[in-house]
Amino acid sequence: MMTFMYAIVAGVVGLLFLGPAGAIIGGAIGVLYGAIQSNHRRIVKLEQALNELRGNKENTD
Repeated sequence: MMTFMYAIVAGVVGLLFLGPAGAIIGGAIGVLYGAIQSNHRRIVKLEQALNELRGNKENTD
């Protein structure tokens, strides 16, 4: 859902500044950013689950 919102917002901003080509480029950038954010959240959850399974409760940032 957030990926869709990022694509819409970036597409509108691109449309305002660069026209139709900017809308396409902005939408693509929005989708890319949304996918990166989604994958980051999933990776953090997986790291937490792995640390719990290992018995290692410390944060390794």
